[in-house]
Amino acid sequence: MEQANNVKWILAKSELSREDVSKVEEALSILFPPDYVGCVLLKNGGQPVPDTFDFEGKQEAVFNSLIDLNIRENRNVLEVHNRLKDRLPENVFPFADDPFGNYLCFDYRAGNQPSIVFWDHEQSDGGANPEVRFVCKSFSELVDKLYE
Repeated sequence: MEQANNVKWILAKSELSREDVSKVEEALSILFPPDYVGCVLLKNGGQPVPDTFDFEGKQEAVFNSLIDLNIRENRNVLEVHNRLKDRLPENVFPFADDPFGNYLCFDYRAGNQPSIVFWDHEQSDGGANPEVRFVCKSFSELVDKLYE
């Protein structure tokens, strides 16, 4: 699957069914954005090439890979969310990682159309006010921001 800016997805795991995605959505009580669902159905766990993006306050962040949505796998999106939920703001759900232990997340705090935020594990004190930084308005916008 290529995106508008010729992003290619490598090292994808097995394809998912819409039922697999629905199970995760039900468990998290959310609906994933259609652009993300379209990508993950074909490129579950995949890595984008190119993989670098910028956002306010950070240059050259790296989109390492999509977190596996197959709940039968050890490191899946539910396991990652359960491990991090006490350190993330409410209604923020990780969907991708970087090579350094940080996560790209869907931010549903403003409603059902989530924005993309970056959670830096070194900046999160695990306290009552976990921080995330705005990256962009949508999954498609994030993919369009990727460069070499």
